[in-house]
Amino acid sequence: MRAVFTLTVRQLAGSRRSWLVLGLAALPILAAALFRIAETTTTPREYADEITASLVASAILPLVMLLLGVVTFGNEVSDRTLVYLTTKPLARWRIVVPKLAATLLVGGLPVAVSGAVAIAVIEQGDLGGALATGGGLLAGAAAYAAIFTWAGLALRHALVAGLVYVFVWEAVLAAYLDGIRFLSVRRFALSVVNGLDAERLTDAELGAGAATVGVLLVLAGFTALAVRKLARMDVP
Repeated sequence: MRAVFTLTVRQLAGSRRSWLVLGLAALPILAAALFRIAETTTTPREYADEITASLVASAILPLVMLLLGVVTFGNEVSDRTLVYLTTKPLARWRIVVPKLAATLLVGGLPVAVSGAVAIAVIEQGDLGGALATGGGLLAGAAAYAAIFTWAGLALRHALVAGLVYVFVWEAVLAAYLDGIRFLSVRRFALSVVNGLDAERLTDAELGAGAATVGVLLVLAGFTALAVRKLARMDVP
C-alpha cells in the first residue's frame, strides 16, 4: 500500500495539473489579503463566511478534487499500465485506498489549509474559525476524492461528467433546492464547519451529525464502488 501511495503522490504532484491546483488553492488567501487592504462595509465574519461558502466550498474544492480524482486511475487506464497493479497479489481495496489518500494529500489538504489561513487572515487570528473551516473542507475533500476516483475508473468522459456534477448539481440544484440538501457534499462540508464552530455559517441547513454521516456514507459508498469496478475491469 505504501508503494501505491508514494507512486500516486509522485504522479499527481509531478503533473501539470498540480500547478493549476496550487493556483486555485492560493485564491482564498489572495481574497483574504485583498479584504485586509481594501475599504469595505462588509464585516470580517460575513466576508469569511462568503469566501468559505461561495468560493472555496462551491468552486475551488470540488474543481481541485475533480482535476486530481479523475486521473488517479485515469492515466493508468489510458496508457494501459493498470495491468501492472492489478496482476499483483493485492486486494483491490489496498490499491484504491492509498490512491484516495494520495488524492486527498495532494489536493484536499492544500485547499483546506488555504481556507483555514484565509479565515485567520480575514478575522485577524481567529484560530477556532480557521480550524473549523479547514476541518469541514477536508471532510468535503475526502467525499469528493471518493466520487471522482470512482468516476475516473467507471466513466469514459469522467472530467466532463464531473464538471456537470460540480456546476449543475452542487452549485445550482443542491444549493437552491432544499429537497436534495441531503445529497450535497458541499452542504455536508459547510455543515461540518458549523458543527465545529457554531458561530460560522449559521445558515447551514444540516446538523453536524447528519453531515458527518453523509460524508462517511459517500466516502464508504464510492470507495466500495471503485473497488468493485477495479475488481471487475477487463484490464488489457
